Amino acid sequence: MRCEELRVDVAEATGIAGAALAASLYLPDAVPDDLELLVCLHGGGYRRDYWHPAFQGFSGYSFAEALTEKGRAVLAVDLLGMGDSSRPEPETLLDRAKIAAANDVAVKLVATGLRDGRWAKASRLRVTGVGHSIGGMMVITQQAAHRSFARLAVLGWANQRMVLGDTDPETLALSIQPGYLATPREMMRGLFYAADVPLALVAADEAAGSTTPACLGRDALRPGIVHGASAAVTCPVFLAHGVVDTSPAPHQEPGYFKGSSDVTLLVLQGSAHCHNFARTRQVLWDRLDAWLNSVGV
Repeated sequence: MRCEELRVDVAEATGIAGAALAASLYLPDAVPDDLELLVCLHGGGYRRDYWHPAFQGFSGYSFAEALTEKGRAVLAVDLLGMGDSSRPEPETLLDRAKIAAANDVAVKLVATGLRDGRWAKASRLRVTGVGHSIGGMMVITQQAAHRSFARLAVLGWANQRMVLGDTDPETLALSIQPGYLATPREMMRGLFYAADVPLALVAADEAAGSTTPACLGRDALRPGIVHGASAAVTCPVFLAHGVVDTSPAPHQEPGYFKGSSDVTLLVLQGSAHCHNFARTRQVLWDRLDAWLNSVGV
């Protein structure tokens, strides 16, 4: 696997002076002529290295490595206001529409570079959006507004009223003030990680976290925020939830994608919300890869 580090100017798309996205493009050692690009968006409190973490003493947790070994390209993007992407001040300059527009610019730029030989020269390129948690909310938002993707993989995002223990999501949303929010990671351990995830890995993951723009945190907690966008998605959709996750009833989630004639659901055994750290993560990666092979576009 080789990596290209990118910085994408999104000032014009967002209307925010100086706005730029940080992204990592992972390519297989031998790029096939018929190439799949997976555009991967992380969740709240995370950054793009969710897809390729560097945990000292731990290996085999990289989604990017697993999928490039299967001949896919992976573009991991830091959402605006998170990770190494621009953090506009005040945070109220941001909203979901602007963040989706910024991501669409990155998709188009990288797709062009994979067709014209800048990073590779693929005669046939398909682009699939992959979003985890808040990233799932964002790939749905982006697809409804921009039709950036031929297929969608939505991981750990609940269109139903989210389960957050004893916390009422709507009440919590109303309490969020503008700014960049720290995720209370220790409080989320029971949701994020299955009991068999090594504590040293949990600590390393928490240490690598990012703040989240209030606009995204607030929207993610509002039931129904992307119901209309989900219904407008017409491409094939792959859904995955852990047995412990944000959805109270994963088997009801496919029904929100009314415009798609092809919706696949995986409930990942042995996994909590952060699927890439579960002992069964390879099951998810293999199933996603098989789905990409089986669903024509």
